[in-house]
Amino acid sequence: MILLAQLSDTHFDLKNRNAERVERVLAYLSALPRQPDAILLTGDITDAGKPEEYEQARDTLRAISIPLWMLPGNHDDRAALRRILLHEDASDRPLNQAMRLHGLTVALLDSTVPGASGGELDDDTFAWLTDLLRTTPPDDAVLIALHHPPMPMYSTVVDPIRLSNPERLERLVAADPRILGVLTGHMHTLGTTLFGGKPLIVAPSVASTIGGAWEVTTPGEVPIDYAPDPAILLHVIDDGRFTTLLRPVPMGGRIAAV
Repeated sequence: MILLAQLSDTHFDLKNRNAERVERVLAYLSALPRQPDAILLTGDITDAGKPEEYEQARDTLRAISIPLWMLPGNHDDRAALRRILLHEDASDRPLNQAMRLHGLTVALLDSTVPGASGGELDDDTFAWLTDLLRTTPPDDAVLIALHHPPMPMYSTVVDPIRLSNPERLERLVAADPRILGVLTGHMHTLGTTLFGGKPLIVAPSVASTIGGAWEVTTPGEVPIDYAPDPAILLHVIDDGRFTTLLRPVPMGGRIAAV
């Protein structure tokens, strides 16, 4: 069994609130009797892509000993993320990465477009993904992760700035039986549907919740709620089955049962 924790949209903004919410989530994961094999952070790590925000993220995230992988969101800056969090050269090229666990490969795709809120996967990213799948063992399970949902999710905020070119990815997902599902963030609420005949799982945000189209009364309104506790997803990959559980993490009370 592989256990993968997914966090999303932490929005480090140099204030204490969001950092404390991430600290609480990390404390919960650290206290589990069976810790996740890895943590995946699906974008919008920072609120404005400022170097100081990445430094705050680095100082908070370094508290966890569980392997942590992250991909950029539309609020992020590729070069600053690479330099401060990944200790790489500050390149502005798409940040595509492969997380390999025993029997599982997770393809982390960079769907961001510098200077834009919407998402797109460019030709270099598809070439990278094609090569990754070609070299992935035939018995490995595969998950694909990116920031922008590739399907409409009935969000007046996110649907206009979702992935703009999902068709090629959908064909690839449908054609490869090793691909169990697709993981995204961006929407600030849990959402599930099918994409290429596989589960598409949109993670909630650690920072806040954004409501659906039925909660909007005026054009341009953002139905955002800062009251709910942070929430994360726990993905279980076991004997070819892919299961996802939602876990709110209370800001007060016990971190985990003992």
